[in-house]
Parts: sequence; C-alpha cells; structure tokens
Amino acid sequence: MFTGIIEKIGKVSHVTEKSISQVIGIRIDDFNSALGDSICINGVCLTVEDIDDNVYSFSISPETYNLSNFKNIKKNDYVNIEKSLTINKLLSGHIVQGHVDTCSEITELKKIDNSWYVKIKIDSTYMKYIIQKGSITIDGVSLTINEVYTDEFSVMIIPHTYSNTIFKNYKIGSILNTEIDILAKYIEKLGKKE
Repeated sequence: MFTGIIEKIGKVSHVTEKSISQVIGIRIDDFNSALGDSICINGVCLTVEDIDDNVYSFSISPETYNLSNFKNIKKNDYVNIEKSLTINKLLSGHIVQGHVDTCSEITELKKIDNSWYVKIKIDSTYMKYIIQKGSITIDGVSLTINEVYTDEFSVMIIPHTYSNTIFKNYKIGSILNTEIDILAKYIEKLGKKE
C-alpha cells in the first residue's frame, strides 16, 4: 500500500524485453531498500529482485505489461518512486494500491500562473468512478480531480509536484498509468445486488 506522495525520481538503466513481460533496472540514488521490498514505480507495485550498485531490478508480469505504460518504457526514462506505506508514515495523499487499472493520455497541458493544467483522456468505462474533487493516481502521484467531462478529466499540478515528479517531462500525448480510487470500486460493488 502507498500514499501517492513521490519520494524519489529514478532513471531506467536497462530494459530486458520478454515476449509479453519485462525485467527492468532502475537507478535510484540514496535509496535504502532491500530484496523483496515492495516499491511503487510509476504507480505500479513491484518487488525488488536484485540490487547492484544502486540499480534495483524488477520483473514486470504479463498482466502489468499489458495494463501499464511499461510496454513503452526505455533506457534513460525517468520514473516516480515511492516506498511502501508504514505505520509511522503520514497518509498525505490517498490510499494507493499500486494496481494500475488502465492507461490514460494527456490531451491538454498548459501553465496557469505557477501551476499546470492537465486534461487527461481515459476509457469511458472508467468515467463512472471519476468525480469532481475525488482522488486519482497518475503514474503513482495522488491527485485531486478538478473537472469531469464525457471521457476526460482535468487536474492541476502545483509547483512542488511538478518539480519533484516526472510531470515536468510530460507532453500532449504522454501515456500515463492510472489507478482509480479503490473506495469508489468498493462502493460500486457494495451497491450491486447479488
């Protein structure tokens, strides 16, 4: 479990492609983690399988490969990093599982005063979970939804988030790992009659 508050930015050192999966290595400097730890990489919960001189290796399963933007990742790309939630860690964002539901795409990106307006297109089947002032996770970042459209929504990125995440590398057309707020899915399930 995670909070959506990014702690580090890592750099992809290598990508080993399999037929429908991958092994990726990410250089994370000044990062204290051990084999078997769960780390959130661009919003995906991954297990540390190897550590070699600050390069952490992770296997990407076929399911994750299929649902996430990892199929587009390449050497020297930057990624958002968050360690697992602990009992003494502040829950500053919202409850993030690291289970990507789908990918979404940036359709509009502009600076407004000292922040950045981002409009994001998502498969319309997920729009029922997206509400104004609700939470969503984009590449591991906990964000508040500002406006809701037919198959798009918007968020505002404040200067701290822009400077300390990979949001500063985004452009129109960027593909984003997207996790719907788990509470919305539980409420939907509870409301269904058996």
